[in-house]
This record gives sequence, C-alpha cells and structure tokens, in this order.
Amino acid sequence: MRSGQRWTVLVVGALIAGSWIAHAGGQQQQPAELPKLNPNQLLSGCMQVVSTPGEPMAAVVYDPQQQVLGVYHIDRKTGEIELKSIRQIQWDLQMLHHQGKAPLPEDIKKGLEGARGH
Repeated sequence: MRSGQRWTVLVVGALIAGSWIAHAGGQQQQPAELPKLNPNQLLSGCMQVVSTPGEPMAAVVYDPQQQVLGVYHIDRKTGEIELKSIRQIQWDLQMLHHQGKAPLPEDIKKGLEGARGH
C-alpha cells in the first residue's frame, strides 16, 4: 500500500472511531499516557483529538511526510465529521517567528547585544 493510501486509511479509521465514540453518547475514558516520541519517530497520519465539554471534538491530523495539517470537527450528537481546514505547513515551519507583536526576537537580540557591547 502506498504511503498516501496508508495515510488516508489511518485518518478515515481514526475519524470513524472518533465518530463512533461521539455517537455512543460522548462517553470517554481518560486516555492512557502515551510514550513520548521524537519527531523522527512519528508515523504518517499522526492524530490528536481535542475534547472540550459542550464543543465538537476536534481531530488534528498531521502527515510529516507531506507536511500537511488537517483539522476536523466531530459532532458529539450525530457523529458527523466535518473538514474545517487543511494546509501544507512546510513553509510555516521554516519561519523563525510569527506573532508580529513587540518585542520581536530580533529586537530582543539587538538589545542584548547592545547591552553586552557587541
């Protein structure tokens, strides 16, 4: 199976499981502590489910091979899955900062270098 097909099968399977949980009345168990992996160990199709009471569940899917991030909402009552956003983040991850609020990192660096006499 090609990596793109594997990713699609994993995402659809995970979303169906999330939908089933939501459709089953939103009953959730506390997830077991998962082992920490470094980014090089992440498998294609990594997913994080974010659950906030009273809000749709959010499933965030990341494909490190294609550097694509997708966000889905899962309705707790109906189990309906809605794609909210998908984006290739390759260029995002190459930025040094992006908040646009002072002080910016380069301003802090200049101030520290000036104080040290560099």
